[in-house]
Amino acid sequence: MAAVADDAEQRRSLQDVNTVLQYAKLEPSELRPCVQAIFFSENLENDSVKLLEMNGEVMTALKTGDRVVLRGNKDDMAVLCTETQTFDLKGAELSNSMLLLQHLDCGQDLPETGPQEIQYREVVSVLHDYFELRPVKPRLRTLRHLLEENLYSGHECEEDEQHQGKKYTMTEFLNVVQASEKEIVAGLKNLRALELQGYWRMLDFDYLSTVMSHIVQLAEEGDWLQTGVPLADCLAVLEELFPREVIKHVVECYSRPQPADSSEEAGIYRLDEDQVCQFYAEVCLRNAGKFNLNEFLQVWEQSVPPGMKTSLSQIQGIALVDRDSKPETISFFPVEDLPEDVSERFDYLFDARKKWTLAEITPYISGLTTEKLDVGALLTKYARASTQNGIKVFSSRKTF
Repeated sequence: MAAVADDAEQRRSLQDVNTVLQYAKLEPSELRPCVQAIFFSENLENDSVKLLEMNGEVMTALKTGDRVVLRGNKDDMAVLCTETQTFDLKGAELSNSMLLLQHLDCGQDLPETGPQEIQYREVVSVLHDYFELRPVKPRLRTLRHLLEENLYSGHECEEDEQHQGKKYTMTEFLNVVQASEKEIVAGLKNLRALELQGYWRMLDFDYLSTVMSHIVQLAEEGDWLQTGVPLADCLAVLEELFPREVIKHVVECYSRPQPADSSEEAGIYRLDEDQVCQFYAEVCLRNAGKFNLNEFLQVWEQSVPPGMKTSLSQIQGIALVDRDSKPETISFFPVEDLPEDVSERFDYLFDARKKWTLAEITPYISGLTTEKLDVGALLTKYARASTQNGIKVFSSRKTF
């Protein structure tokens, strides 16, 4: 203990401790005999240690051995992710300084009897702030941007100049996308991405349209619109035109598997009317700008497979109907193009339209809801309600 002896004069002695006890009118026999005197290190490492306030979800993940990681690029605000959730990592100040020691005996670790002695405990860091965690929605906009760097347009296009962008693996997504692995997988599914040769890709929309038209045409020719598409037969017919993984992926995206009562019925997919009709609506609207609503409804109805019925409810969240214009119009307005930040999302919506009904705005904000904030609470916080022609509408709280 040479180090202690060298600067012992600067630290409390047993005599100092007993003097303090006298001032406090306490007898040494009333306390445990081991006295722990703290002193500050000459080289405090205040920047080497960060304090994190744990919540139940993160603590459970650590105890069960799950991964807990920080994610984001250098210009992003940091988030902490478990395998299933994402949390904002925010700095907060401590009302009192917190002293960090490498060792300190507490409670039952201290002897109850014995000769009075003093032990020195070194303070290696003084903390004035900490990080707190707040559950947040996954930030998946980056995921979409990465996928759009190199859209898949078919094997024959992989080497041309338009398809020289980077391709990404799941490991690379986990390094930069600010979301948990479970949330990234869900985001990939929502974007209708698929894994090809180890890389996750999004299909170019024109290429997707070509694949989809062949599948629908084959379904019409084989009378599969009612009975369901046998995946094996569909693959066998179209595999000379498109990769099998792409055909299977598109069938699964726009249909649902039929319950199978026998092995002969396994692998049968019935095209989903709402999904297919929404797809053809997007084909009509993508490059049309504003479309006369009545003309659009006619073109849309003629484009879908026989027997399927179109409805404006099928395109909530991808198209915007303007009932105030003369004639009425419709335009492509996908929710995926809107900002992820809640305040920015509302600003964007009210820039596009001054007043919204509840039915119109709900598809564009429902993805922002949390356990504590439903659609009604979001509108109360970020919008102003009023009545127009007997109908409740919502407008911006901001005045310009």
